[in-house]
Amino acid sequence: MPRAQAVLVLDDEPELREDLAELLVGAGFSAEGRGDARSLTDAEFGAFDVVILDLAMPGTDGLSVLGRLAHVPQAPRIIFISGHGEDVLQTAAAVARREHLQVAGVLRKPFTAEDVLRLLGQSWVPLDSGASIAWSDADIRSALAEAIDERALSVAFQPKVTAKGLIFAGAEALLTGDLPRLGYVSPEIIVRAATREPELIGAMSLEVLRCSAAACRAWIDAGWDVPVSVNLPFEVLCLPDISERLLSPIHEEGLMPRHVIFELTEDAIYDSSSDVLAILARLRLAGFGLSLDDVGRRQSGLLQLANLPITEVKIDLQLLAQARTWSKSRSVFVSVAELGHRLGLTVVAEGVETRDDLVLVRSLPVDYVQGYLVSRKQHLPDLLAMLAASSSRGAPFAPDHVVPIS
Repeated sequence: MPRAQAVLVLDDEPELREDLAELLVGAGFSAEGRGDARSLTDAEFGAFDVVILDLAMPGTDGLSVLGRLAHVPQAPRIIFISGHGEDVLQTAAAVARREHLQVAGVLRKPFTAEDVLRLLGQSWVPLDSGASIAWSDADIRSALAEAIDERALSVAFQPKVTAKGLIFAGAEALLTGDLPRLGYVSPEIIVRAATREPELIGAMSLEVLRCSAAACRAWIDAGWDVPVSVNLPFEVLCLPDISERLLSPIHEEGLMPRHVIFELTEDAIYDSSSDVLAILARLRLAGFGLSLDDVGRRQSGLLQLANLPITEVKIDLQLLAQARTWSKSRSVFVSVAELGHRLGLTVVAEGVETRDDLVLVRSLPVDYVQGYLVSRKQHLPDLLAMLAASSSRGAPFAPDHVVPIS
């Protein structure tokens, strides 16, 4: 049996933290309330899975707590709460992400019990999967190298569908997090450990590409001539002869470069050198698609979109989550979608989880959607089974309660 998710409520209002802790215990969580972060050691912080963190506290405020959490191994995820406006909450979330902390969400006071439980549900990784074990980076790199050498790296695929008709339009390759000897390790932690050794992150990326090419070949043979999307870390672009190394697994499966879209993160590309930009241009000349991921997380960089050789933009899923309730975030989401189309780019909305999300993106120039409303990531046999279950090629690829638009 997995243990209950441990939640720390850190707020100087006794009534709020006590009521919230009582609510969480009643919902099956393990919860504790504290009014002052100075009463907690780093080890005590590390014992929690999630911290519900008030920004405005006397003595040590929520922003000061972030500095401590940044140095805690396996730091808890954070839900920010505050009675101040959305600007302050979003700035705090941005600070946390720059410290490489995981943000489960933000809530403006007053909020409801359903708001808290929704965010906790989205952020929870079942601990019977092994996610609670704090493996060292060396352990992770060793297990990852073993998986690559044995061609045992576990990769799954999250479908991408058309926004209006919900027709299967490809899939994104994602690590499942399963490693030999270690069990489950968060994919984000795997990537972070691997990036410290350029050749290892390169080998991992090429192995993911090999698996992805084989998967794409399989769904093409099943009648779906659509591409696969593969994340390409910035560090990989800096490796010698990378253009040729990326072409090899594509040709081995009898695919064309047009069958692969490489996804690049916004921050990495905006800060890249002229040599990296030249490599991106060569990849486009070869026929690969290039997608800019997490667009909208760094709005100041949008001005550089016209200077990048990309074919697609994927709007950051955090931006869509914020757009559900906050007008400023919704305005930014709308602007990014419209700008992408004005630049002649394909626009993808990530993180589509509710029917309201789908209604929003359908009202905008968004071409494709990804998210739990359509499907979580699937192992290839399961994905192929889902495709085969469609009544005919071109049938809607979505749950019955989601209605396509003809």
